[in-house]
Amino acid sequence: MNQRTENAAVTDLLRAIVEALDVPLPSLADADERAYHRLLAHRTSDLRVTLAVLLSRGGDPWENASIIRRRTAEEPVTYAPFVFTEDDGGTS
Repeated sequence: MNQRTENAAVTDLLRAIVEALDVPLPSLADADERAYHRLLAHRTSDLRVTLAVLLSRGGDPWENASIIRRRTAEEPVTYAPFVFTEDDGGTS
């Protein structure tokens, strides 16, 4: 892998990590807040495992980015997101 290709692969891996952790804030309902924290904990755990394997065994960053995206898709946002409104100053 040449330097340009390697840089693109690492950039793709980092983008997949950011996408996995970039979830909307939950509504103020207790159930939504719990679901939000469970989702973040699960996705963070998946990321730790995937990256630990990559670091210990090596591997293709593009393949690992694909694994991260697949696992992220398997755990979608299922809670109601926080809705920012101008009327109430964003406190809904």
